[in-house]
Amino acid sequence: MTRIALISDVHSNEVALRAVLADIRRTGVDQIICLGDVANLGPQPNAVVEILAELGCPSIMGNHDEFLLEPEFVHSYAQSPRVAASVEWSRSKLSSVELDFVRSFERDREIDLGGASTLYVFHGSPRSNVEDIVATTSTDILDEMLARATATVMAGGHTHIQ
Repeated sequence: MTRIALISDVHSNEVALRAVLADIRRTGVDQIICLGDVANLGPQPNAVVEILAELGCPSIMGNHDEFLLEPEFVHSYAQSPRVAASVEWSRSKLSSVELDFVRSFERDREIDLGGASTLYVFHGSPRSNVEDIVATTSTDILDEMLARATATVMAGGHTHIQ
């Protein structure tokens, strides 16, 4: 079976990303997948984007990634002026090449794990990168959120809850 490391919600934290990647290298995996929210709300957006670009791993479009590409979108999601200010600051630090890299992120992805197993990855939910799936999400709502997903294993970022 394929061994996959999932990273998510790095939020421009180069120190944490480097520590996690060092641990991943020690453990050994076949593939790394990033579940989004890479270059906003933290101090090192450029460094994080550069590291991910060098990794060449599949990356999923998080809501904060989308805010960088469509800054007006942040106002429909967050009422906090600090979040909007962070989007503006992070955008000002990222080059057009770095923003193009973020633009290349996928909405979701299905990965063959070998045998009859597949992994479906997303940010938020399969329906939206701003939608939360948490332990208290009702089964009816969860069924609606996951209706189009057919994978045997699913993983999403966004909630910051393991």
